[in-house]
Order: sequence, then structure tokens, then C-alpha cells
Amino acid sequence: MKKKKINFGLLGLGRVVEKRIVDVFKKELNNSKIISVFDKDKKKNKFYSNLFNCKLNESIEEFLKSDCDYVYIATESGNHYQHIKNCFKFKKNVIVEKPPVLRINQLIELNNISKNNNLEFYVIYQNRLNKSVEFLKKYINRKNSNIVFSTLNLSWSRNQDYYNDWHGNWKMDGGVASQQGIHYIDILCYLFGDPIKCISNITKKSNKLQAEDTHSSLIVFKNNISCTVNLTTALRPQDYEASIKVVMKNEIWSLEGLCCNKLKYINLEKNKKKNKNLCKRNSEEVKNGYGNSHTKSFQIIIDYALKKSDIKPLRSFETISTLKLLNMMYKSYESKRWVYFKEKNFNSKLGR
Repeated sequence: MKKKKINFGLLGLGRVVEKRIVDVFKKELNNSKIISVFDKDKKKNKFYSNLFNCKLNESIEEFLKSDCDYVYIATESGNHYQHIKNCFKFKKNVIVEKPPVLRINQLIELNNISKNNNLEFYVIYQNRLNKSVEFLKKYINRKNSNIVFSTLNLSWSRNQDYYNDWHGNWKMDGGVASQQGIHYIDILCYLFGDPIKCISNITKKSNKLQAEDTHSSLIVFKNNISCTVNLTTALRPQDYEASIKVVMKNEIWSLEGLCCNKLKYINLEKNKKKNKNLCKRNSEEVKNGYGNSHTKSFQIIIDYALKKSDIKPLRSFETISTLKLLNMMYKSYESKRWVYFKEKNFNSKLGR
């Protein structure tokens, strides 16, 4: 009999589940059901078991024995590797929050395990599916040679309380680049392809943490496209923007808003007007920095699994360039030099 619904398990019940995933599964998705949850925090475990009307699991092993088709992993970044591996041992398909893992060799190993066991291994980089980003990706594919340079600015706020648990240390998380900035570093790789080289500086402006709350980089992509990157969580008292600007020879495109959710356009030629309708059609309002596109990400996976659509979900290994660039950025600061994509070993402190 043809399957009509995809059953999900949620592993890790922290910030992203509270702020976004509950609404996604409760209000926005079709043909899906949460049948099992687990978190090491007993209060969260009990609360979300009741919320989704699931049996209370006392251990991760008990959780993994549940009859779910996919496990969605939203645990600490530094625990993704072992949690994904455990899921594969129990023959579970995996969907993991960004970044899939912190170290390049871990992603290669897990990709091989998934392929050898015929298991799906997807990652959530939801902002790739923003209307604004999808439009600009198609436009750049046609006009790549016209790009002069690009900029990425992320100006967000995280108080010290945020960094008093697992956030901000090298083993579990890293800093602003690997936690908040990774979404937009991924968009750069999505728009421009593999990087060639980068050089970076990191510092701490407002918070006490092992890694950084402020990160600046210069990244060079193919066709000699330079991108300046400035990322920070040192603002007070709230998030301001996550924006990417692409400057071309006679026009400027901007992805603006809290999470690159709005499209703006400037034509530099005389007698040319802004195309306000085009920008409006490819922009959307968001409640917070998580944006709206988790729903699209999960629905693509569900529809593909149910054979309702030929659109393929984003496989984790397809984003290896993003993970390599992240490690390049940190390695550059550690070694005080340019780091090149073609180097064989540029693993950084991340995950150690």
C-alpha cells in the first residue's frame, strides 16, 4: 500500500524547535506527523512528548527504536556527528540542522555510511529557499560575468546568557561564523560556487566566549569575485539585519531583512527605474531570524519521499563547500594567512 504520511522523530528540543519547528509541524506542513521526541533535558522531553501526543522516551536508544521514517536532529552542532551516526545504526534517514557537522572528514565519513546503507542524509539551510535568494540565484546564473564584488553583513544580538551554556566554545559550536553566519556563508557558496581563498580576523566585542562574537573576512570566489564579510552578535539590544549585496557593472541587487528575506534592486543606468513589483513579488515578511523557509525545506523532503514531486531535497554532502569555507575562515585567523580551497588540510579548531 502506498504510504500517505511521513513520520518524524525530533532529536534535540532547543531554541529552533521552540521558535520555529513547532509551528512548522503543527500548522504548516502536509502529510507529516511527529511520532517521537527526545531531549536529555527531562522537562523538555516531557513537555514536547505531551505537546505532540507521543510516548515519553527515557533514552536516546528508546527514541531511535520508534517507527519514524526520518529523524530531525537539532542538537548541539558538536554532537551532530555522533547523533547522525547513531541514527544510521538504527537505519534511520536523517535531516540535520545546519551545519551538518563541524569537521570536513566527519561529513565525508557520514556521507559514505548513508550511501552504503541506502539512507537519506539531508541538511536544513532554509534560507536557500527564500523567494529573494531563489530569484537572485537564477539571475546570477545568467549574469555572473557582470559581478564586480559582493558584501555580506550580519548584525545580530546575543546576550551573555546565550553563551553561558554550550554556545561559543570550539568543541560544540564555534562562534558567530559557525552558528549564525553559516546560513549566509552558505548563500554565498550557493550564489557564487566554490571559493578560491579567504583571509579572516576574529574578535570578541560584547561577550565572553571561547570563540568569537565578531568575524570579518575577505573571500575570493571564481571569476575573481571578492566578497567582504562582517558578522557579529555584539549588537544591543536586538537583531538588526542579515544582508547580502551583489554589485554589478550597471546594477545592484540586495538581499535584505532579518534573514535575506527581502529583495531590492537599483539600476545605475540613466532613465531606468527600480522594478518595485518584481522586488515585492520576491520578498516576504518574517517574524524572526529563522525566516519562513523551514516549511519549504521539510515539504520538499516529504513530497519527494511520497513520490509527489521530483524536486530533490538538499543532501548534506552537497554543502561540503560551505563547511570547507567555514573551516578556511577560522584556519586563516589561526594561521594569520590566506587559506586556499585547494589545500588538502585546513581543519580548524572547530569540533576540537
